[in-house]
Amino acid sequence: MMVSTATLLAMGMMFGAPPAAKAAPAAETARVDKAAREALAQLPGEKAFAFTEVTPAGPKLLYGLRENDRFAIGSGFKLFILGTLTQQVNDEQRRLADVKTLQADWIGPPHSEMAGWPMGSPVTLHTFALKMISISDNTATDHLIHLLGRETIEAQMVKMGHRQPEWNIPLLETREMTMLRDRAQGMPGKKYQTLDLAGKRQFLTQWDAMRPDYDKLDFDTTAYNLAEWFATPLDMARALTWIKLHTEADQPAAPVRAILTVDPKLQYDPAVWTYVGFKGGSEDQLLAGNWLLQHRNGRWYTFHANCNNPDGKLDMGKMITAVQELFAVMQDTLE
Repeated sequence: MMVSTATLLAMGMMFGAPPAAKAAPAAETARVDKAAREALAQLPGEKAFAFTEVTPAGPKLLYGLRENDRFAIGSGFKLFILGTLTQQVNDEQRRLADVKTLQADWIGPPHSEMAGWPMGSPVTLHTFALKMISISDNTATDHLIHLLGRETIEAQMVKMGHRQPEWNIPLLETREMTMLRDRAQGMPGKKYQTLDLAGKRQFLTQWDAMRPDYDKLDFDTTAYNLAEWFATPLDMARALTWIKLHTEADQPAAPVRAILTVDPKLQYDPAVWTYVGFKGGSEDQLLAGNWLLQHRNGRWYTFHANCNNPDGKLDMGKMITAVQELFAVMQDTLE
C-alpha cells in the first residue's frame, strides 16, 4: 500500500508533544551544561546529545545540546525496523519464531556475517532482529525491510515519533545506500537526489532487480549527505521510548527488549543501571549512539550522542571517551 508523505506527516502529529521537563535549579543546569560541553569539546565537527526520562506520553528532555538538529545516524535507523517488527508481533500479524529463508537477492553490503551463511538457510525473525541490532548485520537488515515492507516501516517511523519523515522517504536498504555512494558507478546518488518521490521509488525498484558486486564497490565514506538515514536526537529518544512502551512483559513482543542488551557499547555499573540497551551507527565521518536505560531508582531514561564530521575521519577512541564522560555527567544528575 502506498502511503503519501503528507499522510505520514499527519500521523506524526498523533504522537503528541513530550511533556515539559521539570526545571532543574539554575546552578545545576549550568554545571551539567558546562560539563557536557567540555566532554564533547574533544570531538570535531557537529555534535549533539540528549538525556531524557521515559514517560507514557513520550520522552521528557532533562538535558541536551542541539537535541532538535538533524544528524546522519547510520545504522541507528534500524530501530525503526525493530519497531515495525514489534508492532506486527503485538498485532499478532507475525511471531518472532516465524521462519524465513535467506535469499541471495537480499544480501547486504559488508560487513555481514549472514552473507556468508548458506542461501536458503531457515532463519527466525528473532534471529534476523538479533543480528541486525547486535552486530548491525546488513543482510539481516535488508531481509527484514523486504519481509516487513519498506512503506510499512516508513509509516511505523512516524508512529514512533520521527518528526521529519521526509528525510528518510524512501527508506533506503543498506545495499541501496552503498550503491548510491559508489564512486565506481559515478555516484548514482547525484541523479537520485534530483528525482521526485515517485521517481526515487521507481529508481530503487529497478535496482531491486540487480545483484551488486560488492567486491567492486568503491564506497564514498564522505558522502553521507548524498545517501544516508537522518534523525534528531529527540527523534531517536521518541523511538526508544516507543520500543520500551511496546515491549512490556505482558505484550507478545516482550522478548524484543532483550535484543538491545547484547552489546551495550558502554561501560556501566550494573548495580546502578539494571537495564542497558543500545543501537548505534557509525561510518568514517559519523557516529550515533542511542541507549535505553533503567536506573536503580526504577525510572527509565534514554541517552543519545551524535557526531558528524564533514572534514575528516572520526577518532573512535576519542568518541568513546567523550561518550563515557558525558554518560558519567548524566548519571551524576540522578538520585
